Amino acid sequence: MSSESMLSAEVGLWMIHGNLQTPKVWHPLQTQLSQIACPEHSLSIVLEDLWASPGVSLQDWATLFCQRVQAQNIKSRFLLGYSLGGRLAFHALLHRSELWQGAIIVSADPGLESECDRKLCLAKDQKWSHKFLHEPWDDLLQEWNALPVFCGRKPTYPVLEADFSRTQIAEVFQKFSKGHQSDLLPHLQKLKFPILYISGEEDTKYCQIGQTLADDCDNLTHLKIANAGHRVPWENPEVFFLTVHQFLEQHQ
Repeated sequence: MSSESMLSAEVGLWMIHGNLQTPKVWHPLQTQLSQIACPEHSLSIVLEDLWASPGVSLQDWATLFCQRVQAQNIKSRFLLGYSLGGRLAFHALLHRSELWQGAIIVSADPGLESECDRKLCLAKDQKWSHKFLHEPWDDLLQEWNALPVFCGRKPTYPVLEADFSRTQIAEVFQKFSKGHQSDLLPHLQKLKFPILYISGEEDTKYCQIGQTLADDCDNLTHLKIANAGHRVPWENPEVFFLTVHQFLEQHQ
């Protein structure tokens, strides 16, 4: 379900990828962070694999994930989640807040306020679920990458059908839909540890989400990264790496 750079360490960083990704997308960042880790603060990086992680709902996933995290002999724990992985990270932070020293959330939605919006979102995700079971892969990727949230940018990493199970993709659209997620903002306001919310400057939707969270949560800071849309870690990797490194250095 995950891969680690070390068996135990002073500092641990759990990284959760997004939809239509695998843990391999984090390998460049993992390598960079491992190379600059201070000897006195040994770093263990855990790459969570959503396709192998148990959980039939957002809450259930968070419960099982936190059990695995708690079992690790690590002093300071940090969480980094992108998009869907960021929404799952929000749930993990809220489920066991005492586990965490800090978190970096990238391009993730804390939830929809109205029941009507949640129903509409669930209906859209159910359509995507059906599409990924039945339609040609290349056509699906073209339609997916054309979504406004991606700002006309294609992924910089390969998205190969051979790396995925269509059934698992369909299930993820169903069970982790924002249609099943309540608005987490009131709960995030109660967290005490630092959270850095990152959005790409071109991604206006998630820039607005980040600003709203920063305005309403004393513990949360919003950072916009230039020359990036929704997929910030891979569209401006140099600035993203420096940002993650500085956050860990500051708060470990």
